[in-house]
Amino acid sequence: MANSDSNSIVALPSRLFFSALSAFVAFLRPLLPHILPLLVYLSFIPLVLFFSASAGWIVWRNVAVGWQAPLYLQYGDGVPPYALATLPALVAQQRYDISLQLQVPNLDANYALGNFMTTLTLSTRSNKTLTSIRRPAILVPPRVAFYSSAPAVITVEVPLLTAYAAGVSHVVATVEVGRRDNWKSLGNEQGRELSVITASLRGVVVHHGIRGLVTRLPLLSALISSIAFLIVSSIIVGVCILPLAFRHAATQPKLAQVDIQPLPAISNSSSDDSESVEEKPLVQRRRSRPSSRTAIKTEDTSTTVLPPQTVPQGPLRRRRSKLVDPVSSDSES
Repeated sequence: MANSDSNSIVALPSRLFFSALSAFVAFLRPLLPHILPLLVYLSFIPLVLFFSASAGWIVWRNVAVGWQAPLYLQYGDGVPPYALATLPALVAQQRYDISLQLQVPNLDANYALGNFMTTLTLSTRSNKTLTSIRRPAILVPPRVAFYSSAPAVITVEVPLLTAYAAGVSHVVATVEVGRRDNWKSLGNEQGRELSVITASLRGVVVHHGIRGLVTRLPLLSALISSIAFLIVSSIIVGVCILPLAFRHAATQPKLAQVDIQPLPAISNSSSDDSESVEEKPLVQRRRSRPSSRTAIKTEDTSTTVLPPQTVPQGPLRRRRSKLVDPVSSDSES
């Protein structure tokens, strides 16, 4: 007995739960056609927000920015100092101003070299040459005021390319600094090289067209793109989902009228039956009239028929014909 009571006590909450659940389901069943499209639309809102934020981040991430690649010049190979470097990922259609920046020591030996050449070759990873250019440069002693000392390091900038678009994202640069004759015409005709502390290749974004607006205002451009994506996607989701709810709401009154129609239909049928019952004798009467008429007609025709006349008995007289034979007439005369 104790076990059965305990089992019933344990089963009571589950029964209450299932009964409450069934009552809740019964309550929601008529409302479900109206609520379901709205719930689906609301479930799409987090997804739309996520994709909108992703769109803004992608725009901000892909905005072209300036870059700087360090160069490590190689000396002692019998050729002018050179360096190979892989440039940062570029925007393929973005234009850049590319220049070489050198930091050289403030030495008279560097000033004595005079003019030197800088060669830049851009190629793809598959060793396809995109462009190659050579530009001259020269070191000039800086101007120093009488109350200050000369700087130990001089920065030299050599412009190479102006408003150049590589057309690819991954570019390999080869830079050569110096003269190929090694300045053998100077002094004792011994080879000389330019002393360089650090070297780097720099790219500056050229603002041009709509892309230039995006590069000038990257954060604002990302925000605008995110809001635009949010509005467009919300409109698309609303146009695809919300009409289902309104369509069901518009058809619901028609269904209610169909449910109410059986009562007047029964009364109409009964009235129709009564009318049909009342009309049936009329139809029969109308049908019976032609038969009476035909009977009357037959009686009239039967009464109007005269009896045949009796032929009087006696000798028959022969009627003389009007056509007389001439021969017979002469004989009679």
